[in-house]
Amino acid sequence: MFSVSLSTQAEATALYTYFHQQLSSGFFLRLNGTTLQIAYDDEQLLPADRRLLITAFRDFIIETYEETWLLELMSEFFYYTDKDDQSHILEITQSIMSGKRPELPYVDVLPAREQLLEDALAGVIATETDFSFYSLKMFRLADYRNGLMRYTELAIDEYKLQQEYLSFIEKLRAIVQNYRPIHHTIYVEDNEPFVLYDDQLNVIHDEQNVRSLYPLLKQWGIEAEPSIVLSLISLAPKKIYVYTERQDDGVMRTLQSVFEERVVFDSLEKCPVLIK
Repeated sequence: MFSVSLSTQAEATALYTYFHQQLSSGFFLRLNGTTLQIAYDDEQLLPADRRLLITAFRDFIIETYEETWLLELMSEFFYYTDKDDQSHILEITQSIMSGKRPELPYVDVLPAREQLLEDALAGVIATETDFSFYSLKMFRLADYRNGLMRYTELAIDEYKLQQEYLSFIEKLRAIVQNYRPIHHTIYVEDNEPFVLYDDQLNVIHDEQNVRSLYPLLKQWGIEAEPSIVLSLISLAPKKIYVYTERQDDGVMRTLQSVFEERVVFDSLEKCPVLIK
């Protein structure tokens, strides 16, 4: 038998309730104030039961404390105290943890936080008969909490990039709104390279028709290379029809973000120039 002491009655009750739901009938639980006593049938804890106990304890920590600890890291170490910022960073962090952001740099070298928890808990259960959850958190979960720090750092980096991107998009939208259109409607054929057509389906040649946009971009603090997005911004059409087979591509998403309801996507085979 061993026992776990918690800081409050509420914490002890929560752990007792969770273990009561997760552990098999071979375990016997007794709640004595803020201390949870855990006994088992056999004289020694069998490997399968040890694994079950460690898994239950791991999941309890993740479900009960992890989000709070992540928010503390954001506030105390990275100085993100705004609730909206914290909410967005937390969402990114949890998406990284669940494996939904494999494209981010360094994700593949992040430690598996579940394994860090399991290793710490296995060491405690193997060597201690009585321990406090406070000492476990402060001293035995250091590797796990350092792992949370690394996840949070990566999420904050991604959040900063998102904020910079949104600022960039807002500036481009403002330019579009303030430019007088050279063409009311433009048709875009997604080819290599892109081909732009005017209302009469004549090819638009950038070197002849596109205004000098880059000095203005610099005034706005935007450093950008020539692209289809900037070409369309310089033309500022009221309507854009884009014929493509890759609507989910990053360039297409940027077009949608900048021009919003002005842009319409359709399949490449429906491009009027190709149909003629």
